[in-house]
Amino acid sequence: MSSIPLPKPVELQQILAMMYGSDLKAEPGNPVPTTPGSKSLVALYVDDDDAPVATCAVDYPFTAYAGASLTRIPLGTAKECAQDGDFSEIMVGNVHEIMNICSRLLMNSDSPHLRLQTLYASPDEIPENVQELMQKPAASADFSVTIADYGDGGMSFLSLVA
Repeated sequence: MSSIPLPKPVELQQILAMMYGSDLKAEPGNPVPTTPGSKSLVALYVDDDDAPVATCAVDYPFTAYAGASLTRIPLGTAKECAQDGDFSEIMVGNVHEIMNICSRLLMNSDSPHLRLQTLYASPDEIPENVQELMQKPAASADFSVTIADYGDGGMSFLSLVA
């Protein structure tokens, strides 16, 4: 199987700017923790045989600010959610759609087709076989994303296949 390409900052910025406007910034950042108990959501991408091939973890601030900005949920509410992780269905639904759109960043002419299988609300929900793959990824790309008028959050992409 071919490896999964990971986005560069400019590619991530371009695809997210289609939703958030040109004020959005994506820069190299720190890894988003995905160990059990971590404050993150994890998208799992699978190939046509339903084998896990990639993940994208987003921290609570990204979830809150990206999820709130799309539907103009007030900043104060988003800040509270970034702290406590008590996200509305709308916020999580918006992040699910962002993760679906980001699947385009994980494919090229040499890679397998993939699709978003699910968005886990906690790393605790990730199946053991996927957790094992995430401990030794083939490659990773970590970002800090600034959503204008809301704030900064983190995203980490992992390729699970070499």
